[in-house]
Amino acid sequence: MSDKLKSRKFWFALLGAILPLVAQVLTEEVALAEALQLSVGILGAYIFGQAYVDGNAVAGSSDDSGDSSAASADVEEAPVEEAAEE
Repeated sequence: MSDKLKSRKFWFALLGAILPLVAQVLTEEVALAEALQLSVGILGAYIFGQAYVDGNAVAGSSDDSGDSSAASADVEEAPVEEAAEE
């Protein structure tokens, strides 16, 4: 958890989620529903972004484990057959 508190992504996501609500309270130019939608969208993007990063970190660490049965990413390309010109 302390790593998350040191993360710039976390702080920008938190500010991005709070600022629409603050703008709605201070100026009332932004509707409350719009401010909530913006905040939820920003938090959702942060959550999915972190899940993607964490998933890649786990996948990267499993590739480094030396397990050769976890098929390599090299894909053998099929030869391209050229159409016979008549």
